[in-house]
Amino acid sequence: MLLGFAVSPYLLLAAAGQKAKPTFAQDVQPVLKAHCASCHSGSEASAGLDLTTVSGIKRVVKANDSKHSPLILRLSGIGGTQMPMGFAPLPKETIDRIAEWIDAGAVIDGGNGKHWAYIPPVKPSVPKLTSPRIRNPIDAFVLANLRKQGLTFSPEASKETLLRRVYLDLIGLPPSPKEIDAFLADKRPDAYERVVDALMKNPHYGERQAEPWLDLSRYADSDGYEKDLNRTAWEYRDWLIDAFNKNLPYNQFTIDQLAGDMLPNPTQEDLIATGFNRNTMMNREGGVDQEEAHFNVILDRVNTTSTVWLGSTLQCARCHNHKYDPFTQVDYYRMAAFFANAAIYPEGSKAVGEEKWLEASIQTPSPQQEAERRRLKTEIAEIERRMAIWTPELQSAYARWFEGAKRGAAWLVLNPKELKSENGATLKSDEFGVISSTGTLPATDIYTVTGPAGLKRITGFSIEAMADPSLPAKGPGRADNGNFVISKVSLVAGTTKTVIASAKADFDQRDFDASKVNGPDVNFGWAVSEGQGKSHEIVFDLKEPVEVNPDTPVRVEIDQLWPGGKHLLGKFRVSLTSTDHPASLLVPGKIRQLLDVATPGDAADKALKDYYLKVAPALDEDRDRLSSLNRDLATLEAAIPTALVMRDRPCNGPLTAYVHSRGQFLTDTELVTAGFPAALSAPEPDAEPVKSVPEPHDTKDPAPVPHINANGSITSGPVRTRLDLAKWLVSRSNPLTARVEVNRLWEQCFGRGIVETSEDFGTQGARPTNQPLLDWLACEFMDKGWDMKGIVRLIVTSSTYRQSSDATAALIERDPQNALLARGPRFRLDAETIRDNALSAAGLLDPKIGGPSVFPYQPDGVWDNPFSSERWPESPGGDRYRRGLYTFIKRSAPYPSLLSFDGTSREECTVRRIRTDTPLQALALLNDKAIFDAAEALGKRMAAEGGKTVEQQVAYGFRLCTGRRPSKVETTNLAALLGKLKKRFAANPAGAKKLGGTPSQAAWTMVGNVLLNLDETVTKG
Repeated sequence: MLLGFAVSPYLLLAAAGQKAKPTFAQDVQPVLKAHCASCHSGSEASAGLDLTTVSGIKRVVKANDSKHSPLILRLSGIGGTQMPMGFAPLPKETIDRIAEWIDAGAVIDGGNGKHWAYIPPVKPSVPKLTSPRIRNPIDAFVLANLRKQGLTFSPEASKETLLRRVYLDLIGLPPSPKEIDAFLADKRPDAYERVVDALMKNPHYGERQAEPWLDLSRYADSDGYEKDLNRTAWEYRDWLIDAFNKNLPYNQFTIDQLAGDMLPNPTQEDLIATGFNRNTMMNREGGVDQEEAHFNVILDRVNTTSTVWLGSTLQCARCHNHKYDPFTQVDYYRMAAFFANAAIYPEGSKAVGEEKWLEASIQTPSPQQEAERRRLKTEIAEIERRMAIWTPELQSAYARWFEGAKRGAAWLVLNPKELKSENGATLKSDEFGVISSTGTLPATDIYTVTGPAGLKRITGFSIEAMADPSLPAKGPGRADNGNFVISKVSLVAGTTKTVIASAKADFDQRDFDASKVNGPDVNFGWAVSEGQGKSHEIVFDLKEPVEVNPDTPVRVEIDQLWPGGKHLLGKFRVSLTSTDHPASLLVPGKIRQLLDVATPGDAADKALKDYYLKVAPALDEDRDRLSSLNRDLATLEAAIPTALVMRDRPCNGPLTAYVHSRGQFLTDTELVTAGFPAALSAPEPDAEPVKSVPEPHDTKDPAPVPHINANGSITSGPVRTRLDLAKWLVSRSNPLTARVEVNRLWEQCFGRGIVETSEDFGTQGARPTNQPLLDWLACEFMDKGWDMKGIVRLIVTSSTYRQSSDATAALIERDPQNALLARGPRFRLDAETIRDNALSAAGLLDPKIGGPSVFPYQPDGVWDNPFSSERWPESPGGDRYRRGLYTFIKRSAPYPSLLSFDGTSREECTVRRIRTDTPLQALALLNDKAIFDAAEALGKRMAAEGGKTVEQQVAYGFRLCTGRRPSKVETTNLAALLGKLKKRFAANPAGAKKLGGTPSQAAWTMVGNVLLNLDETVTKG
């Protein structure tokens, strides 16, 4: 296989047995642009020679005579200074290639030097060949190419091999032995086509097709960068799976993802689809310039869009004109303008460098959740309406409360006759009943205040914690920060110990609220941190009123037992009341200020009435129900998933962006309007999606707005939006989009595209190994309504696809990369499929489709991060055995086993995973817990389901893993291995215990491990 370094495209073709002819666009123009244009271009070209124009090139080239062409002479250093002046000479093979082009006639492609990929495809005629192997036009194109090389198709693969191949390609899972047997028994001529059609209707089809698109869309479950905070984005993944299952036409698939929010009356699904461009990384580090961070987000969207739909390295034009392809820096920033109008929602303090620029998100409730939300909101609204009605009874209760809420009318201060501190503090009272604590400051203490009741009936009592300048931080506590913690409180009237029903305070510290008093944990209680320096009050309602004589002694005990120590009251007062519902008399400071100034009908009176409705005892039942409903609603809202979506700001003119010199954020220069790359542009989008999508500038008489052309001139034109960009991408005149997509679909099935560099169709990419086939597929794709399933079906039902992957040494030497397709595809499965295949063979795979990402087993320490205490929360039950595409992707710590098999961190768009072979892969297959769990389950499955004899059992396991029956030698070897392992573990019970329990179970586990590590198991052949 090829490694990740650059390989000359014509050398690849030569390796495939073809003599590639040099072309201007592929072999000459890139060299001139890279090595000559810096001096020889523009109005001030050195020596008046502009090598970026056809006329300039013809001045230095003599067709069919490279030996006397000035270009070759100067590049070789003959007759003057060797060019390029001041730089290293060009390699001899590069000069020879240019000379070969000259000797072949110096033809400039298309008469204008245009690269093949930038010329719209024209549907070629299907080669007229006679062969029983030609099942559809794909075969005709491939076989015609093979015959030119003196080759032909390999025999068809066995039915077992073919079935496993198409299962893995279409649903990413292997066939079961039952499904294999059914196919082998089906003698109908269209048995295979029936299987293909069934697989395309299988709901797992969407999962398999979504896998590579998750790489393209750089889908991940975290933001990236240093903090790498988690995000909720899985609704987009579910949308992808559903879109592939429904066979959403590729033009609508494109429009929904790039501009679903701009469609008329967009649905929730349309909005979710725009998560494609919200998958970009987001920098939430402290101190980051958010404008610059958003600038990088915009450019990532340009880079990704051009890579995914145009197969072009447009990002090379961020800093300067593209050195090899016809894209200018202006082109790049005109594309950026399409994304520069995204709505921004700042959060956090800019003053301390914590402002973050967030973009739009939406809730995506299920129908059941939406129905429940409507029910809760309806009942809440009804209760709130009912509670706002001022009945005569409520009016009367309000009048009583108004008088009672005035402090003197409702409360009687407990006049202390005895004060006691259990641990030595000094307690003193003044004539107003205010008690001060001074002297010793113990770690904990219990204050006891005793005095006459002064009332005939006690319904509750209060403790006022009072601020004072003499206390630390003005109190009201004696702690260094002015705080205190009351752990427990009790009231005894005479010999009657009362029961406290509830407590309410006018201010609560977080986690130390009034309800914690008398709780089971002395680590908590009532405290007022962040409210120090002010007086506060807590009111206790008794469960039952206490009837007493006014002279009856009342003892109030205040326990302050917080283990943190020295958090004691510094100044306080205890009061009693006989008013019903004492807690309703507790009012905030602002309300208390209104009690003495309110007059009927004024603003103060209204504020008091609004407050009373919140505490009126008569409304307690409604209030409790309302509180319960609001809790239920909050719980429901928290459970509703969200989706990241695109949303633009209102726009009254053309979308614009600045060109940035050298691509740097701070060096903006000229302002340009949104537009398409000039080398690819059509006047207007000319392809409508399947849905009815009107022009976004759908006005009766749109006013013309400035439009900057590629040459810098300004004309009038319509305002272009992301919707226009999406429609242009899937227009018939766009030369790249259809080619790029059918090439990726081909690559999924054959392991390499017709254009091997599927990420780069430009002059530095590989040339198509069969351009007529590529162009026919692209045109067929568009002609048939951008039918993705149609193209996939065409590929997998072709004879080209059905060939055996077996090859002679001579064929491998002739075509090591299988560029000519004289044999079937054979390559290692991708990371996710390796996992899915193992779990499926073992019977562990949880087939659930969609939903949030899951957390299968992962080694400890992978998520260690100095900026977070976050840990990998391993999923319970079946979730740990979900398909690989559902595994949670943390960009700063990708899932290790997927990464081992060339999975990506999803930090940027990845079109093609370069397959590698490393020792880590062998270690992962042998030792990764997910694979080892599968090996153990596979061993149990073989023993339980395989049959009566050992030979039948190991053969069953072999079929589960490879899709075929083992040979007699393979069966014998596996049975012998099982016997040896049983003897070994019988002699080592401790070792057996680690591998399943008994020696027999351990032996079966190891046989399962061997089967899952077979090359044939992890390879599609």
